[in-house]
Amino acid sequence: MDPHRTAARRRSPLARAFADRQGDLRTPVLAGAVVGVAVLLTLGMFIALLAAGAGSPGVLAAWVTAAFIFIKLPLLGVVWWILIRRRDAEGGGGWTSRECREILDYLEAQAREAVGRPDAAARLAYFAREAWHVADTAADTDTPAAVDTAVLIEGMAAEAGAPVERPAGRGAPRPAGPEPAA
Repeated sequence: MDPHRTAARRRSPLARAFADRQGDLRTPVLAGAVVGVAVLLTLGMFIALLAAGAGSPGVLAAWVTAAFIFIKLPLLGVVWWILIRRRDAEGGGGWTSRECREILDYLEAQAREAVGRPDAAARLAYFAREAWHVADTAADTDTPAAVDTAVLIEGMAAEAGAPVERPAGRGAPRPAGPEPAA
């Protein structure tokens, strides 16, 4: 049996409708669904108000009840699903490996662009601090790459004459010397 088909069957209907295979939300689909629901609610309310004005107030009550049960509650369910579907991993910054790599690539590209600018030292010091922050909060599997990027940017900052303060976090190397007694 194909593992991709098995994994696709395990995804919830909401995940299949509103998220791609990597778990990223499909923003155009979500926006289209919200616009569609807004149009449906507006059109339905207009028709219900016309019917109520023509002498049938029961239609208005039926529309309000049906709209709440069949439109608004499912929409709230989708919103709730969006809010709870992504939880931060234990001990990690909440980023997937792909997101962490994108952040590190961005920081490295911005640091390379900053070299040679008049304010290069300040920019590179900032990018080095950000890279160390990523190294401190990244998942354990992404920490080595984040440390490598932080050290690279820190070296660029040192060449530009910027003092960089390393945080004493998880990704920062420990000072040399005897281990403290526990």
